Amino acid sequence: MQTPPMQTLGINAHAPLASWQAHPGSRLKLACAACGWSKTYEPERIARRLAALKKGGPMTPISAVAGHVPWPCPRCRRMRWSTVLVGER
Repeated sequence: MQTPPMQTLGINAHAPLASWQAHPGSRLKLACAACGWSKTYEPERIARRLAALKKGGPMTPISAVAGHVPWPCPRCRRMRWSTVLVGER
């Protein structure tokens, strides 16, 4: 069974990461602005990890999550990250 394509949910980038709760099945998409590589993650897991590191949590703005990524893009080796919530519409 193929997974349906996910689309940007159109949530304000300054909205808290906890916005995932209003959109069941949503994912946090980490994308490289330089080359387009991307990967999705469970938003709840990211919020827990930020809280454990004392660098944020569920109220961290969606766009600010990108600033906490400490590694370069696996494709182009640059660090031009962006984050958005994606899901089925």
